[in-house]
Amino acid sequence: ENAADWAALAEAGPVEVKRGDIVSGVVVGISDEGVSVDLGAKLEGLVSRSEFASEEDMPKVDERIDVAVLRIDDENGVIRLSKRRADFERVWVDLEKAAEAEELVDAMVTDRVKGGLRVDVGVPGFIPASQVGTRDVRNLERFVGRSLRLKVLEVDRRAKKVVLSHRQVVEEERAKRREETMARLEEGAVLEGKVRNLTSYGAFIDLGGVDGLLHVSEMAWTRIKDPSEVLKVGDTINVVVLEINPETEKISLSLRQILPDPWKETARKLRPGQMVKGTITRVV
Repeated sequence: ENAADWAALAEAGPVEVKRGDIVSGVVVGISDEGVSVDLGAKLEGLVSRSEFASEEDMPKVDERIDVAVLRIDDENGVIRLSKRRADFERVWVDLEKAAEAEELVDAMVTDRVKGGLRVDVGVPGFIPASQVGTRDVRNLERFVGRSLRLKVLEVDRRAKKVVLSHRQVVEEERAKRREETMARLEEGAVLEGKVRNLTSYGAFIDLGGVDGLLHVSEMAWTRIKDPSEVLKVGDTINVVVLEINPETEKISLSLRQILPDPWKETARKLRPGQMVKGTITRVV
């Protein structure tokens, strides 16, 4: 839309505005005093130049912007407008819509405060510690400066209160990944996974929202006393699916089966009657 559209709108009939309204207008001029905005029907208002931090922030002539009506000076025929106030009100409207539609928003974590995190969603928002993540929430300082995907839980414009959750986003994304992973799981499939946890009897591998157990006996062809000899938490490895229990949803994995088989390698080197040297490993 451009200035010509607003001229056509002006001819269609009078436009009434009152204090507190959020209206759209077209920038028709920029002066030392501020930005002049055509609201239609020969109504023109002024946004103070002080609202714009720099010349780069200034709108351009013919640009359409949203403004809030601060006051109407009938004596001087001037309507005082605020773009900053309109932007602020628009944030609240968008947050209310996001909460109702369960849409996700992106926000930067600005501070670690008592009980959770403070974020910037256009207005200050709060993530309770219980809604930060699904696992360790003790060191919340590590989230400061990071951008998080959030679900809006509560919006109270009067109290200027916005409560959000990162944990629900993580859980929903993990559930979606789990569903997609289960759909492509079958015995014999080779998948990439990440080592999530080590125990004395094996390693739990995250296959994408689904954990499988890589037993210590399936980690290598040689005997392993402790899984930490082969793997560490955070490693990315390829594993083969040995068995899927549909009732318990337990998944057994193997690393050994996709490693070179030393028995086959040795069989190619050895021949009956051949003299070889060996090391005594145990006496029974």
